[in-house]
Amino acid sequence: MLEARWRWYDALTVLGAGVLGAVVAGLLAGALGADTTGSDFYFWVLIPLQNLGHIGALALIAKGRGFPDLAEALSFEVEPDHARWVLAGAAISIPLAWLAAGLRNLLGIEEETAQAIVEAVAETRGTTTMAAVVVGVAVLGPVVEEMIHRGLIYRMLVGKDRKPVMAVIVTSVLFSAIHLVDPSLYSAAGAVTLLVLFAFGLLLGTLRARTGTLGPSIFAHSGFNLMTLVVLFFFPTSVAI
Repeated sequence: MLEARWRWYDALTVLGAGVLGAVVAGLLAGALGADTTGSDFYFWVLIPLQNLGHIGALALIAKGRGFPDLAEALSFEVEPDHARWVLAGAAISIPLAWLAAGLRNLLGIEEETAQAIVEAVAETRGTTTMAAVVVGVAVLGPVVEEMIHRGLIYRMLVGKDRKPVMAVIVTSVLFSAIHLVDPSLYSAAGAVTLLVLFAFGLLLGTLRARTGTLGPSIFAHSGFNLMTLVVLFFFPTSVAI
């Protein structure tokens, strides 16, 4: 029996399933006459269905590849002591924000282009929607993104008897590049944001390589996003990466 392993096109399929989930969200909202421009739609409908598409595709493909379960397929192990990485991720966001500001200053970039999701968060009003934002951005987002980048793609690249350095670099490039689906990043300021995201990806990839599991990188990613939410909720005039 052949050893279960991921193929490169599995990642494309998983990403495509997320796009399909987003399309379904838009079609459902349109059929029901709901507003698709507000943050309520974004965080209550779009993000959940998008992530459901990603996770569903991951589970189905993992089963088809012969993995015993999705956790084994992605090295997805979470232990109580992994939770401490939330604080590490939150702390990492501070020097990365300084790095972004320093690069913009060094390059003479005056504008600060916020990602579309950052603007959506800043416009959020109401306790229930804010709760949906926290779940979507600080829980679902980190879990699914790590499952794809430091899970599927990382394991596919590392393979058998290969050093993880290249896998860490490639997954970091892809993690940064995937954010180009946001048109607001097609600018000089956006290029700085992508560079900082690449640096963050390197940190997450290194954490994944050293611990051998997704738990720490998921919690660190969650802490980073959570710190961004705190800034946007309580200091809405600030621009976060």
